[in-house]
Amino acid sequence: MKQVASICGYLGVVLVLLGTYFYATEVVTETSVLLTLFVGIAMIATFAIVEWGMVRDRLELRSTRYGANAAALVVIVIGILSFINLIGVRYSKRIDTTSTERFSLSDLTTNVLADLDTDVHIIGFFRSGEPESGMQFALNDLLNQYQYHSKRITYEFFDPVREPSVARQYNLAQTGTVVFEANGKAEHVTRTNEEAITNALVKVTRGEQKAIYFLEGHGEHNINTTDHIGYSQLRQSLLNQSYTVNSISLLTEMAIPANCNVLIVAGPKKNLLNHEKAAITEYLDRGGRALFMLNPDSPLEQVDLGNMLDPWYITIGDDVVVDPSATGRMIGMGPLAPVVNNFPAHDITRNLTPSVFPGVRSMQAAIASDDTVEIQTIAMTSDRSWAETSLPQSMDEAKEFAPELDPGRDRVGPISVALAITAVPRKLARQDMATLTPQQLALRPDEHEIKTRIVAVGNSTFAANAYFRQWGNGDFVMNAINWLSQEEDLIAIRPKSSDTRLVQISTSQLSSIMIFTVILAPLCVLLLGGVVYWKRR
Repeated sequence: MKQVASICGYLGVVLVLLGTYFYATEVVTETSVLLTLFVGIAMIATFAIVEWGMVRDRLELRSTRYGANAAALVVIVIGILSFINLIGVRYSKRIDTTSTERFSLSDLTTNVLADLDTDVHIIGFFRSGEPESGMQFALNDLLNQYQYHSKRITYEFFDPVREPSVARQYNLAQTGTVVFEANGKAEHVTRTNEEAITNALVKVTRGEQKAIYFLEGHGEHNINTTDHIGYSQLRQSLLNQSYTVNSISLLTEMAIPANCNVLIVAGPKKNLLNHEKAAITEYLDRGGRALFMLNPDSPLEQVDLGNMLDPWYITIGDDVVVDPSATGRMIGMGPLAPVVNNFPAHDITRNLTPSVFPGVRSMQAAIASDDTVEIQTIAMTSDRSWAETSLPQSMDEAKEFAPELDPGRDRVGPISVALAITAVPRKLARQDMATLTPQQLALRPDEHEIKTRIVAVGNSTFAANAYFRQWGNGDFVMNAINWLSQEEDLIAIRPKSSDTRLVQISTSQLSSIMIFTVILAPLCVLLLGGVVYWKRR
């Protein structure tokens, strides 16, 4: 009987330890954990009842008391650590100590998560084997950061091979796909970086898709071409943020489409016809939003939009901004490509990094004669810059063009190169709202809240493919469009790609490192051990 009791005691201890392991790892169901612990405790209790005499004698020993004290201290320490861990889990704080904050979400992502008002469920489909298991691990870490900023994010993973029914439910086309569900909509993505995840969140949570129209027909940048002067990267960024992107020619259309949220005039090389200007003016007068990017005049390109923008107190400079500071030279672009780092406070300029404008004219704010127009400079060049007014008049002069500051004619920096205008629409401003009847007001309840918004920039090349990903150029133009379309929560720094830092080591340095780490360091340890051994003898 005593032998059976001893076996029960040993088995009881094993079952209790096994049940604790099951509880900590959650590899089995809760019922199995409770059953294992119950059987283990019952076996230990059986041993204690049968061998009570031996148990009592052991409890009275001094070593037992010391052991019990030690065990109690261990339990107390474990309890304190568990309590601290519990507090850390409930009130966690992430700190990123990397120089580029590569393990932190961008401002754009945190803005989107902060304004998230609907639940989003994310399902990742990855096979168990490599390399998809590594992708799942990286995505799990990234989505954990999303959950840290918003409790509305939930996610889970499935192996499409082991659970084909779930894969069929979501119309899975390939493994490595991540599905986003919200508001009855679903979005499939195959990339697992922050930019793709945030763009998918925007697409499934936005109620309506706002329309962006690019004016064409006058030599503007083409949104479909991928060469260095094309706008394909800007177009793709707009699509990623759930905008619809279209081109419009006012040579064939008589008016701006009614669903146009933002009209973009990107670097026309020819003048607009009168009826085109009239259509754009009518659009702005009724509360339209427009981004004008106008390059400096050249012998081959001379565009005059002054009569269309003058009513909004925008003065287009007949000049080109020159900045002889070392910043432009460091990037190999010279004084005609000023680097702008002076961004006065505005929603558009929030958290912007320096931007480069290769060939930019001044955009000055005239003094508004009424209080229905708010105009503000949003980008200025450095103090060393100036607005060069002596422009070449022929291609031969352009080849030999060497700008020099003329204090009598040229305006000294800082020079304004971008403006943001908010105004009461002129069609509404001319009406006396007090004279409208209640029935008329009921037909137009939000009319008094409509605002015309305009952004005017003295360059269009900065947003082209060759410069879109450089410095903060892409952020600047995207922030301007988001502000114009009243999507202020999307105004932030775009998700950053991880950087790769390399250490250049010469052959001699590599040999020195190998000799020290492979030969000298182990030899020193052996000699030190030999000396210690000799002294102890």
